[in-house]
Amino acid sequence: MSIKDGENRVRRILNISENEKLPTVSKETLAIYYRYLISNLSFPFEVVYSVETGPLEDTYYRIKVTGFIALAKSPLPETYGIFIRGKQERRRFEVPLAETKVKEHGRNKQLVDDYCMWFWNHQ
Repeated sequence: MSIKDGENRVRRILNISENEKLPTVSKETLAIYYRYLISNLSFPFEVVYSVETGPLEDTYYRIKVTGFIALAKSPLPETYGIFIRGKQERRRFEVPLAETKVKEHGRNKQLVDDYCMWFWNHQ
């Protein structure tokens, strides 16, 4: 798999031709991506999310993703993107999808990896 393959998958999601440049992250493009992910991800699935807890120290959480926060309720969507909702044991999380990693190989991993690539490279 190449970056070009991922970019072409994103183009198809955003309904643009392979000749066009990938669009920047905006409320409109996030809304398209949000609808696509809701329709194509298999829930629940697990992601890893890390939080800086000290100098050169991170704490990692394995979050079971159960859904998304409505895009209209997401804080600063162009800055943070799409938020997921999930839990680890009794602790609940609402975190940006772009700050997570899907560890298990498969369709969900590809979808999230493509989204993260587009989000971080086209803000």
